[in-house]
Amino acid sequence: MRTTATPRERRYQRTQQAILEAASDILRNEGIGALSMRSIAERIDYSPAGLYEYYSGKEEIVAAVCQVAFDQLAAMLRSTDPALPPSDFLRECGLNYVRFATENTDAFLLAFTYLPLHAAAALPDTDRAAQLCASPAFRVLQEAVERCVAAGLFQERPGWGVFEMSIACWQRVHGVAMLAVTVLRQQPGLDLSRRAIEVLQAGLAAR
Repeated sequence: MRTTATPRERRYQRTQQAILEAASDILRNEGIGALSMRSIAERIDYSPAGLYEYYSGKEEIVAAVCQVAFDQLAAMLRSTDPALPPSDFLRECGLNYVRFATENTDAFLLAFTYLPLHAAAALPDTDRAAQLCASPAFRVLQEAVERCVAAGLFQERPGWGVFEMSIACWQRVHGVAMLAVTVLRQQPGLDLSRRAIEVLQAGLAAR
């Protein structure tokens, strides 16, 4: 079984990566209105028509850029120390979420404003929940909540299980992250974010 890429496959991968890097640069510095197949081609000295060998169009390229951001967010959450006690692990996952947003603000904002409107929003309601559970970043948060439930820190009840608690955590943490990169951008450190997450945890732990 072949395990290494051929020279042709490596060239294809390099060009594909160059396309995404050029698109990311345009989005970051000029905005989505400046992004086109021609503007990307000019950045990498390539034929605009040749880009269609790699992507079907601008929409697919932007979706790919967003997916890279989601993958990086998931990796940041997975970097949380698994040896931490359940409550600390959940808190640090939340703080890593905020860290990712503040350290990769353009990618974070693009991913959460563009992709959901053009992909998830087109799905039936029943499929949206399944897609959410399949998201690597959401799975880390859900696993953190599962650990808290297993440790007896959070209590499930009818209509309020692990999934619902995970959504509540995501809502709070995402709101904290959005504020951290917008109106609270000048606030130094993560102290406010840490306190907000601790308040959430206290609420979830309340009997």
